[in-house]
Amino acid sequence: MLLVYVTCSNDKEAEKIARLVVKDKLAACALVLPPAKSFFYWKKTMQETTESVLLLKVKNSGYSKLEKKILQLHSYETPCIIALKPSKVFKKYDSWVSKT
Repeated sequence: MLLVYVTCSNDKEAEKIARLVVKDKLAACALVLPPAKSFFYWKKTMQETTESVLLLKVKNSGYSKLEKKILQLHSYETPCIIALKPSKVFKKYDSWVSKT
């Protein structure tokens, strides 16, 4: 199982991506977190904005298709998409993700 972390421009975008990737069975589950303050450099300029965080749970073999879909739907030129491999996962949950 992978936990995929994605930042989105707002809740609307995060919810749109969440709905579509779960509907298309590219992710077993999606969680949209409340907006957070984000600070970063983009094109040599310091940026300060609010972003929504999207967490997706996906089986290992499904990452490539999920990433491709996120890139099609996302508004950012270079979106933050980070896949994390948990060191431990409750077995029944991991099994559910793998079967979804």
